[in-house]
Amino acid sequence: MAANPTANNKTANPPARKITAYDLVIGLLAIFSLIILIPIYFGNLSQTDKDVLIIVEDSLCAIFLFDFFRSLRLAPNKWGYFLKGGGWLDLLGSIPLSAFAIFRIARLFRIVRLLRKMTGGELQRMLTRRLAQSTLLFTLVIALFLVFTISWIVLRAEQNAPGANIKTYHEAVWWAFVTITTVGYGDYYPVTTLGQSMAILLMFFGLGIIGVLSSFLASTFISLQSRRKAKVEGGNENDEDNDADEENDEDETSNLEAELASMKEELAAIKQLLEQHYQVQ
Repeated sequence: MAANPTANNKTANPPARKITAYDLVIGLLAIFSLIILIPIYFGNLSQTDKDVLIIVEDSLCAIFLFDFFRSLRLAPNKWGYFLKGGGWLDLLGSIPLSAFAIFRIARLFRIVRLLRKMTGGELQRMLTRRLAQSTLLFTLVIALFLVFTISWIVLRAEQNAPGANIKTYHEAVWWAFVTITTVGYGDYYPVTTLGQSMAILLMFFGLGIIGVLSSFLASTFISLQSRRKAKVEGGNENDEDNDADEENDEDETSNLEAELASMKEELAAIKQLLEQHYQVQ
């Protein structure tokens, strides 16, 4: 009998991997990693300021390396992902050297290609399927963008202002992290109107981060509690089913014993009749 070509195609080609909010976040981080290379190699920064951006670049590379191993673990065909699925490009793009940064563009192209296949409804369902997790991921990425972007703006505004104490990019980044986390040490602070405006923006966004993080933790705990409750209720239902089965087994055993006793009585009666019959003969 001829083989079904449709079935063979389904077997040979596994279902396409669907994009998630996590993939979008990794794509945004890839864009950010390419952007920060511009001031590192083309900006007029001191070595101390460049070291700050290099640390950020190395941290992003560590995230990309984690994403590569995660994708490799989840791939149904490991070699297929590595050779034909762009895994080797993801691995090269996670190397913390500027010469390999160009390979991160392949990751962006892959995400854009998957997004083009999605409709608006599918994209909305993807983002709202795990709303708390998606919101937290995108909030953290936006916070990262704001910290390093606003740090640059504040540095340009404060660097030559009279009475300013934010003179280097390292100090600006430190001030931005302290401000967005609402810690407020007060060791560095803006004195210009533009710098203070950026500080207000960071403060409001920092309050939003705390709210999002609290909501995420609350939803996580509620979800865990619901699962635990459902598991306990399921266990109780199984116990009740087991008790009912045991009662049914006992009833069936009693019925069988009664039937056996009745059959013994009938056999005894038949035996007695046969004996009487032979005695009469």
